[in-house]
Amino acid sequence: MYCQMYTMKRTTLKDLAKLLNLSPSTISRALADHPDISENTKRRVQDVAKGMNYIPNLRAKYLRTRHSNVIALILPEMNMFFMPSLMNGINKVVENKDYSLIVLQSDNSLWKEKQLIQYCLNLSVDGILLSVSKETKNLSHLSPLLDNEVPVVLLDRLIDNDSFSTVNIANQEAAFKATNYLIEKGHQRIVGVFADTELSISTERILGFREAHAGSGIALRKNQILAIDNIEKFDTLFMRTLGKVKDVTAFFIMSDELMVRTFRLLRQCGYTIPDDCSLIAISDGEAPGFLFPNITHLLHSGYDVGEKAAHILIGLIKDYSDTVIDAKVKTALIEGGSVQEI
Repeated sequence: MYCQMYTMKRTTLKDLAKLLNLSPSTISRALADHPDISENTKRRVQDVAKGMNYIPNLRAKYLRTRHSNVIALILPEMNMFFMPSLMNGINKVVENKDYSLIVLQSDNSLWKEKQLIQYCLNLSVDGILLSVSKETKNLSHLSPLLDNEVPVVLLDRLIDNDSFSTVNIANQEAAFKATNYLIEKGHQRIVGVFADTELSISTERILGFREAHAGSGIALRKNQILAIDNIEKFDTLFMRTLGKVKDVTAFFIMSDELMVRTFRLLRQCGYTIPDDCSLIAISDGEAPGFLFPNITHLLHSGYDVGEKAAHILIGLIKDYSDTVIDAKVKTALIEGGSVQEI
């Protein structure tokens, strides 16, 4: 006794054309809602296509047009801060421009980032939006994308280069503005809380923090810069710093995740904000409103960064050139109740 397997043949444009006595080109235009095709014909074609489970052959379309209409977004990690709004901004533009978006995660691994780049080439994506991994020190692994004329836009986590367009805020300027705001409120002993200094975003924000102190003639102690190379060590490193800088009156925090963690530990230690210490952060604007008092912040809109990056990428796809764009998204000071004048 044996079982014979049958494979159902995939319905093609030619099958639909033969059944409806129309040309394949008419079928194709009807399915694409082309204005030259009558509403009656479109309805007939679409009803029959649905009934026969017709699935467009995207590979055939790519071979015909040399466009897959697919954009890849490669992120180092997924978290509840910044990334959701970034993806929303990208997705709005992608959908409006009739592209599809695939989201891939490198897990902050250079090796995996390289694998994902090759995967995108194999998928024949039209373009890539890339936030580099923590391990990425240069962009040599993106050379195959240049060779195959696949546009790339770097966003949020960047590496200085002359070959790829970038979108971000002016990190040093934002950190300077936030720190200077505290100084103007009378704070002389401010602790800066930063992510791993191997990330350019961290080093740029540290420069802004230092610049604000130097411009005001305020000496900056070594212990006033807390750089977290491993988020799992945050509590230990923060408490150690808090013990060493006993006269701290304010904290500048470079990101939402670090802000939430700082807020939690300060409250756990019995600090009242802003009476005992003030807080200011660079934020995408969501998390500050969930805390009480609301946190004063420099608004770093993930939505605006994503929207801007997607527009630039699609422009490069439609008119591929060697043009390199360095776009900066503006930040704005949003005052909450977390900073007190002293």
